[in-house]
Amino acid sequence: MVKENFLVTGLFLLWMLPAAVAQFTLSGEIRPRTEYREGYRRMPLPEEKPAGFVYQRTRLNLQHQHQMITTYVSFQDVRVWGQSSQKTLDPAMEIHQAWVELFFKDSLFLKVGRQHLQYDNQRFLAINNWLQQGQKHDVVLLKYLTQRAELHVGAAFNQKGQNINQNLNNFGTHYPVNNYKFMSFLWLHAPLFQGARLSLLGIADGYENQQSHALYVRGTIAPYFTWASGNLQFMLNPGFQNGRTVNGQQIEARYLRSELGWRAIPLWRTSLGAEYFSGNDATQIDSKYRVFDPTHGTGHAHNGYMDYFTNFAVHTRGAGLLNPFWKNRFTTGQKLTFDIDLHLFYLGNEYVVENQPINRYLGLETDFTLNYTINEAAQLQLGYSVMFGTSSMEVIRGGSKDEWAHWAFAMLTVRPVFFKQ
Repeated sequence: MVKENFLVTGLFLLWMLPAAVAQFTLSGEIRPRTEYREGYRRMPLPEEKPAGFVYQRTRLNLQHQHQMITTYVSFQDVRVWGQSSQKTLDPAMEIHQAWVELFFKDSLFLKVGRQHLQYDNQRFLAINNWLQQGQKHDVVLLKYLTQRAELHVGAAFNQKGQNINQNLNNFGTHYPVNNYKFMSFLWLHAPLFQGARLSLLGIADGYENQQSHALYVRGTIAPYFTWASGNLQFMLNPGFQNGRTVNGQQIEARYLRSELGWRAIPLWRTSLGAEYFSGNDATQIDSKYRVFDPTHGTGHAHNGYMDYFTNFAVHTRGAGLLNPFWKNRFTTGQKLTFDIDLHLFYLGNEYVVENQPINRYLGLETDFTLNYTINEAAQLQLGYSVMFGTSSMEVIRGGSKDEWAHWAFAMLTVRPVFFKQ
């Protein structure tokens, strides 16, 4: 009750700020999503029944800008309809974002607090917007902008608490949470020549071994190149990882994504591409860990909407992944688009069962998505996906290839602006 009164009082005070003093925006988001699952994440078994539910995200956003300071706070509640009794108090609101950005002279910005990190195509640092809870980081971010380039440098250091307890000393940095202990990154973005742009992303993240408490650091380097001319678009995104796993094993892993897009006619855009993640070869003895894992990025937007491959170390059994794809978008007017995407899935390396390597071909996924813009504040999205898995997919992800594996959703997104001055 105290928390609710504090929130209402704070909103009222911000509402009363005169326009001459500051700029204030109060906005929201309500996003219910209905899902039908009978093959989402893995193929079903004959005895399993389909699942259906409504999953809703609700956000209240406050942004205040005065002189050289911008402040942003976002409250969030995520729940499945009916998960708690109608007469039960179930406080679930959290702080999704809470940051302040200071502007200094010469295009220098300092942004501090809980915030989104979103770079390039979100393969390595993403907001994971498909997840109702999203993804955020507690980080310090320094940004420098010029007419020729943009540089971001960020750092995060995580602790579970203050370590103040009658049974604990005020020393030590043991971190038992399943998260990175620290992370730092650098992102440099600049144009090269007409139609071409290049980004360079470098990430260092450290994880604590829960038994030895040793800290092991992994490094990721990922250039991102894009080029567009007329109706053609091209992108190339290699990646390299080294360092140590949380168990101390040396990492040597590679990644590559390439895509060529073409707007054949004004109403149709198509693209062909492929994405490769290195992995361990089960037929070879190797002391190095070769699984490329973009832990902080999104898989939903890249490797099929049924989310069979989002945790690459686990979902490929460490063997890596090759994903050729063909994407199509059909546009009707300004409000309606229809997407058809096809994904082929192969293991990146050999995986052995009963002393024999299995067939690397895992299956084919087809995604159909309809996007309709109702008005400037509301959008409707409908989707249907099918996975045609193989016996190798049964081994890697489970389920039965003989069952019809499909999934459907309907999602309404409304982002009202309640007040702006």
